[in-house]
Amino acid sequence: MALNAYGTFFNKVGSREIAVFCRQFSVLLNAGVTIVEAVSLLKGQTESKKLDSVLDSVGEQLRRGIVLSEAMSEHADVFEEMFINMVQVGEVSGTIDSIMQRLADYYERDYKIKQKIKSAMTYPAILAVLTVAVIVLLIVKILPMFTDILGQMGEGLPFITAALIGVSDFFVGNILLIMALVLALLVVIRYFSKSAVGRYWIDGFKLTAPGLKNVCLKIITARFARSMSILLKSGVPIINAVDIMRRIIGNKVAEQRFEACAQSIREGRGISGPIRDVKLFPNLLVHMIAVGENSGELDEMLGRTANFFDLEVEEAIDRLTVMIEPIMIIILGAVVGLIIVSVMLPMISVMTSL
Repeated sequence: MALNAYGTFFNKVGSREIAVFCRQFSVLLNAGVTIVEAVSLLKGQTESKKLDSVLDSVGEQLRRGIVLSEAMSEHADVFEEMFINMVQVGEVSGTIDSIMQRLADYYERDYKIKQKIKSAMTYPAILAVLTVAVIVLLIVKILPMFTDILGQMGEGLPFITAALIGVSDFFVGNILLIMALVLALLVVIRYFSKSAVGRYWIDGFKLTAPGLKNVCLKIITARFARSMSILLKSGVPIINAVDIMRRIIGNKVAEQRFEACAQSIREGRGISGPIRDVKLFPNLLVHMIAVGENSGELDEMLGRTANFFDLEVEEAIDRLTVMIEPIMIIILGAVVGLIIVSVMLPMISVMTSL
């Protein structure tokens, strides 16, 4: 079972592969190729082995007379609910080629945002690893070199020096136990983050942590605006669109708040009021929804708002990165300075007495 989970993790189909598939699918359909032939042609053209296997299964079902949306719905780990609903709309309206084009645009933008986050977090992550490595090296290797010299000073050792020597001795004497505990802690954290309780707690933390809160709210806002725009442009009823958004918003706390929002819309309260009551989105989005609702151009307004918040997401990520980097440098400098001071204090004391 662990091996299966390992394989699933590394075979996960990302936004980039889905975007390329949708774009190629749209081009083939516009060229007059049938859906069955398009799926057959695209099999083997993707870099993802998982997606290739899924397309093989979908193609087999299509040849047995099953419609595309139903065949894809059996692979929920690859094609999310919004994707399936839009394909269904395309099948009914005969516009599956344009639906695929919109989905390609959506997943391309989603991929760019994810890459922006990864690249922005790369340097702080490397700096964090280096910080931990330097601290461990100082405690495990460097500090013990002075232990014998400092230990001869007996009771004359300052408290900070004696404390760090004790920490160093503990690390050196229990290094395997500490490594095992760290590994066990990482495993527990991973399983906790995958559980329902853990996911809810982590998502709640994202919406309350200083700095991180701003980025997460803007990502949720941009994703909501773009997804709703695409769903409404494709002909999905607004009630169904909000219900779909509730399940694909990407945050369990936000998902819970959306339940009341969806119910209010079903009761005929419009959309701008219930969206305001969710208390997640900035006033600009609520205002634009109200304008779009009154003008009958809600899909267009959401699309324009999504473009604006995409830029806001990038700026928020840049600001978070700028904030994290000096914090990590300060932590590293403080720890290194503490160790240097702990070593130098008794030496200065000896030199003074001489």
